[in-house]
Amino acid sequence: MDTIKSPLQVWVHLSADLTRNLLQLPATPEQFLSLQQKLRRARLAGVDGIIVPVSWRHIAPFTPEQVDEVTAWHPYHQLFTMIRGEGLQIVPDLALVARGMSDVRYMSLLPDWLWGRLQQELPADMPLDSLKYLDQHGRDSIMATSLWASAVTMPYFRQFMRGFAHHLSAFAPAIRHIQLGVGPEGEWRYPFLGHYAEEGLSAYFPCYSQRALGVLADGMLHKYQSLSAWQQAWQAPGLDLSQPAVLKKQVIAITERLQDPSAGTPERDFCRWYHDCLVDYGRELLTLSADVFSDEWQHCTLGLRLPGRLPRLLHSNTALAEMVAGFISEPHSVLSRAEIFHQTLEQLLPAGLRARCRLLLTGAGVSHGESEPVLIGDWLQAAKQLKLPVLAENGQRLSLDDHPQWDHLVGSVLNHATYCGWVIRDLDVLLSPGVGEARLRQLTRLRHGQGQVARLGHKAFRVMGPLHLKVANQRQLLSEAEWRKFAEEVRTLRRMGVTAISTDLWWGLIEGRQAGQFDWSYYDRVVALLAQHDMQWVPILSFHQAGGNVNDDFMQTIPLWLWGKLLESHPELGSVRDLQYVSETGDASMEYVSLWADAYVMPYYRSFISAFRDHYAARSSMIAEINISLGPAGELRYPSYNSHDWGNYPNRGTLQCYSPLAEQDWRRYLTSRFASIQALNYAFGTRHSQFEAISMPIADHLFENKEYVYSAWAREFLSWYHGALVAHGRRIVEMSVGLFDDAAWRSIPIGIKVPGIHWEISDPQAPRVAEITAGLIKPHPTLGPHNQREYVQLLDQLVPSEHRSRIVLHFTCLEMINKDYEGYSRAADLVGWFADAAHELGIALMGENALAGELYGEQGWKQIASALHRTPGFGGITFLRMQNFFDEDKTPRERLQWLINQFQ
Repeated sequence: MDTIKSPLQVWVHLSADLTRNLLQLPATPEQFLSLQQKLRRARLAGVDGIIVPVSWRHIAPFTPEQVDEVTAWHPYHQLFTMIRGEGLQIVPDLALVARGMSDVRYMSLLPDWLWGRLQQELPADMPLDSLKYLDQHGRDSIMATSLWASAVTMPYFRQFMRGFAHHLSAFAPAIRHIQLGVGPEGEWRYPFLGHYAEEGLSAYFPCYSQRALGVLADGMLHKYQSLSAWQQAWQAPGLDLSQPAVLKKQVIAITERLQDPSAGTPERDFCRWYHDCLVDYGRELLTLSADVFSDEWQHCTLGLRLPGRLPRLLHSNTALAEMVAGFISEPHSVLSRAEIFHQTLEQLLPAGLRARCRLLLTGAGVSHGESEPVLIGDWLQAAKQLKLPVLAENGQRLSLDDHPQWDHLVGSVLNHATYCGWVIRDLDVLLSPGVGEARLRQLTRLRHGQGQVARLGHKAFRVMGPLHLKVANQRQLLSEAEWRKFAEEVRTLRRMGVTAISTDLWWGLIEGRQAGQFDWSYYDRVVALLAQHDMQWVPILSFHQAGGNVNDDFMQTIPLWLWGKLLESHPELGSVRDLQYVSETGDASMEYVSLWADAYVMPYYRSFISAFRDHYAARSSMIAEINISLGPAGELRYPSYNSHDWGNYPNRGTLQCYSPLAEQDWRRYLTSRFASIQALNYAFGTRHSQFEAISMPIADHLFENKEYVYSAWAREFLSWYHGALVAHGRRIVEMSVGLFDDAAWRSIPIGIKVPGIHWEISDPQAPRVAEITAGLIKPHPTLGPHNQREYVQLLDQLVPSEHRSRIVLHFTCLEMINKDYEGYSRAADLVGWFADAAHELGIALMGENALAGELYGEQGWKQIASALHRTPGFGGITFLRMQNFFDEDKTPRERLQWLINQFQ
């Protein structure tokens, strides 16, 4: 990614209708007061400059000489004084053309006297149609005077500019840039006059006035030195091409052949002449403005507006529209697009002018379903080579609640060093309550940033997709209706500002038939749909089963072949219980392979992760994060409170370490900790004869009378229990980071989830016992309902220091408040403790809601907002689950929009 030069500029258009109202004397004091308040809010929100349309028609409505009268400029003097007084830059946009015909808010016409006065002054050799752009049928445009009439228009342009420079010179220090509107909608290009596809491509070219055709004839006669040589080159023997009527027919035929790959000399000659006329005109206007704005104006940059998107012509390709606009100098050129546009800008802005130029590039910010026009990239590449600064301007009306459009506008500037800021239409929209002001706050945070660093303050809002789409269908079958519904929900969430959808990639669904045979087809369609809606993806590589946890409405086991295959491959395993978590009650869990069987199952995890990596390498650019399942429900924990045991909320939960492999590991742990059995007996006051004779403790005895706090033997056992879980998580983390270490994946974070076990924290008889049976913390003599850095210790051991910049932690229960009266819950405290721990170790942190119920009330949303506002706090949140935002109660969706708007 390119480095961004800071600070980035934020310029905002003062809407033309507002300007028009203020300039129509007498403007009321209320109007000026209202504008002053808006300007003050804009400055406080981080806006640098206000673009003011300077209308020739307003200054000189009746005669051109009015531009020399001081009273004509008095309204602009008042307006500029107010803008300067609020500490804002003034960016005048001198309109030498009409604009805004498609949007009355920005409409600005040319003076009424202009056409009549110019006609009176036409030299004898210039026909009456010289002033306007004409199509082949004689239809014209009133948006701009024809560039072929510059001999008579330039003196009036100079007069207008000189009037501005003279009468508003006192504001020169507050004006750093002067924008020139030189073509249709203020853009440097030819107008598009064609409206009817059946008329063909030639109808779009505005070059059929007698004056234009005469200039073309003069150019060709100069090039070929004689009419006969010209006729021969164009293969038009006997035709007097110097006659406008004859040449017009030839040009019509030529423009129709521009799509033909075999286009020859006539097509090349026409394109070169047509292109050069536009380049010469733009350069002439810039040279004129540089001459007028000298002396006290020398510090001001001068600007042209380049169009980043053009109308499509006759359902044809982009190059044809670019030829009509005047940017392409040769049809089917052997030059690359980069070379063509570099050459065009180099001709338009020679070295002597270049140092004073700053360009506005319109069309930044794409709407839903669009992709960025190729033309924008071409202009940026050319500007970069010539070291020309560019500001990104949204060309169409900005829909502030369309997050993809806004994100693209913001991101396009952050991700390209050639951009030096944003130009946004318009002030009234951006200062609208709620989302408008949120957008400005976001730009304020980003404008001084560089690259990805600029996004550190940006909160990510994600939603977890359905466990599987077919759960919405009572027949448990996928149908096109489910896909259409899913697509519409994704589109809605993206527009609201959700940046990514997370989906479980169920191991048993993808590799369920046979080891090494992967079926990605369901997820391929999910990913394609997300990409279509500009939504990022967070795949969760789910090595646990679906079903059996809160809010689960889909059942999918881990691969059933796994148990038998492991037993068959490893005769030392006595039974399937060796591979499973076995609780203190004797119940076994099939939800996740026991961590004590990692040595047997890790090769299969590795194989699955590698297959995912290879299959989705081409999609890596849309993956916001890869989340790796570490245990039941994808979380780093034991299944201590799951339904297969007596795990009803709230209680202490059950220990899960009574399998044969766990028992063997406990004894190995003691052997490594103590040099001899005598040393162990001395430490704990026991009388064991050998390590092999040590049995597993009875769970109830560990928790009676706070033995887990007071007894050294209980603490030793539960420390081993905790350490085994942490070591398992660390193994998965290290393996995953190693597998995603090539160029395509290295920049993508690896996510892991730690659950918020928030109950039993403040129980006076058994403080924090539920966290202990889940394996998250280990007991110590001063354990109690307050933070003693237990989660710092957990994370320090879980995430190797060299990988902390790559890992993203996910922590649950952000929506909950403390409820000592209900299960001794301290959820809010726990959220804060975990945030502090992650911050201390420099690990990125995301949140998650634990249950859907709190999404339907106010308290849960306020709690989530508090966690996101907290410092140190959370970088974003993933909501469970997508369907909760699309049921009959609209509260979750309305509150989600409220939350997102706070953090733009």
